[in-house]
Amino acid sequence: MTLHIDNLRGKNAHHQAETIFKAFGRALRMAVTPDPRMAGAMPSTKGSL
Repeated sequence: MTLHIDNLRGKNAHHQAETIFKAFGRALRMAVTPDPRMAGAMPSTKGSL
């Protein structure tokens, strides 16, 4: 797996690192949280690609 992050602003490396980890953590949580609208159905892209 490759992860590419562009941190476009900031001068303090400590604060830049904090924002990178926080943003990645939030994105990862959103990616693995089940969607309650799916109601147990298997997610699929069939017919939409």
